Amino acid sequence: MVRPVGTVEARYFNPREITIAGTDIALWKGLVNLFIKLEVEGYPGSRYTLYYYAERDALAGFYYQAAVQKTFEVVFLRKE
Repeated sequence: MVRPVGTVEARYFNPREITIAGTDIALWKGLVNLFIKLEVEGYPGSRYTLYYYAERDALAGFYYQAAVQKTFEVVFLRKE
């Protein structure tokens, strides 16, 4: 949920809930840009940089997995 002051409330499940260390949200070239940082066992330093595509109701972007120091392309679609 995006709040009026430019912050976001986010939750992450894989499959159980994983604690989020921080979030940031901004506009970038007309797209909503969402940044999520994970700081829990198995995920320390990992992060998502996502962009919201309203026409597809989808988030797409990149996941940096700190444990293996690799970046992966990701897409999240809303489950109906």
